[in-house]
Amino acid sequence: MRAPVPRVVSVVEAGLKEDTPLGLDTAANGSGPAPAPPFTLGQLELAPLTPEEAARWILGHALLEEASVVVTSNINHLRLAETDYAFRGVVQGSDLNVADGWPLILAARLLRKVLPGRVAGVDLVESVLTAGESLRLAILGGPPGAAGLLARRFELVHRICLVDSLPKGTWDNADGVESLKSAVDAARPNLILVGIGPPRQELLAEALRPVARGPIICCGATIEVLAGLRPRAPRYLQAFGLEWAFRLALEPGRLWSRYLFSSVSFGRVLFREMRREASVAGWGPPPS
Repeated sequence: MRAPVPRVVSVVEAGLKEDTPLGLDTAANGSGPAPAPPFTLGQLELAPLTPEEAARWILGHALLEEASVVVTSNINHLRLAETDYAFRGVVQGSDLNVADGWPLILAARLLRKVLPGRVAGVDLVESVLTAGESLRLAILGGPPGAAGLLARRFELVHRICLVDSLPKGTWDNADGVESLKSAVDAARPNLILVGIGPPRQELLAEALRPVARGPIICCGATIEVLAGLRPRAPRYLQAFGLEWAFRLALEPGRLWSRYLFSSVSFGRVLFREMRREASVAGWGPPPS
């Protein structure tokens, strides 16, 4: 990541006063402990933030119009970052990367690292959009009609300045990306949602960074969920870390291979990290 992620961001609470720089944590002025370092798992560096802190971080950057890329990682991201070097570069260069998947939280606990809990992308985006601040919002991606439905849901709260479902062939080439960059530059949003799935959404977010005036959240299926086109797992399944099983039941043909290969990759990475930790502690040979 570009810089250590602050444990506490006080910009919103401080009312964006001029003498309160964005990202100032309590340790910076001697009033509290130093922030915990990111949790590194494989090629991912995950910010040790709670959902509330992550939402404040995003809202603060949006209100100050600071361009940034936000990634909501799960084990598919972990797998892709092991083998896709372009994707790895974008994820490691992101400004905020939070753990959306329960297995990442489990890994942190097994490795005795600091990761407060899951930061679900759907909940994170909804928290930002319902925080009470009016933003200039761009909604990019989702299945046909989803971006428009989400725009109508929030049009009385936010200024919807760009809506594009990003149909195939309109953006996934050099000319398409340049056209989209021009549209974003003209619309001047200070919050951009990109929901076309990894690794495409992260690569596109990085391409849009130069014309962004706020955070770009890579949010997967969040657009269609918040638009009401896809149900979320019941709360009790979410509480037990079984939201993946609900999604698999909805889309078995599309998701079974992704979940299988991602799970195998997760097991390999976790085993490697546990061997490394054991070696550092003097309990075993160094990892190969």
